[in-house]
Amino acid sequence: MKRILWNITFASIFTLVAYIALYAIWGAILSGLENPTLRLLIIALMTTVAFGFFLLYTSKIRKSNGEDEIVSDYQDREYVSFADDFKLVLKRESKMLICIASIVLICFVLNTFDSLVFEKKTISFPTFFFAPMCLFEAMINIPFVGYLLSAILDCLTYIAFLLFYRKKKYNYWMKNKV
Repeated sequence: MKRILWNITFASIFTLVAYIALYAIWGAILSGLENPTLRLLIIALMTTVAFGFFLLYTSKIRKSNGEDEIVSDYQDREYVSFADDFKLVLKRESKMLICIASIVLICFVLNTFDSLVFEKKTISFPTFFFAPMCLFEAMINIPFVGYLLSAILDCLTYIAFLLFYRKKKYNYWMKNKV
């Protein structure tokens, strides 16, 4: 579980750095949009996608853990479909998904506590490092709904990237196996 938390933290920090570095470009491109909600939606979606990619990279690609898992999963059987692989991924990644949702929930609790009790950032400072995971909170004014949407989309983008990665690696593995 400690490795999962580190991978999520690193992915979030990488995403935060990329967000800050690319904000000048994103801001310039999106400044033409008149609707601030649409602008925020696009930025939140791009950041969520970036987080999903960086999480895949930190947890599966960087140390080749993903390739080992694919070999283990498909050594004695064939890859059938995304749906079939989704079942395997869901079992294998359940702890990761729970950890993502838990981090977003903790961010919600700390930020809500600060806004209700202190009316400024006091104890919620560590949530800054996980801001890329919670950007939909800024877009939706209903408490908790933005965080819930963020958690769902963070998990979905990670799973989508992982499914495509596994399919690509399986095809590569089968092509070079012969």
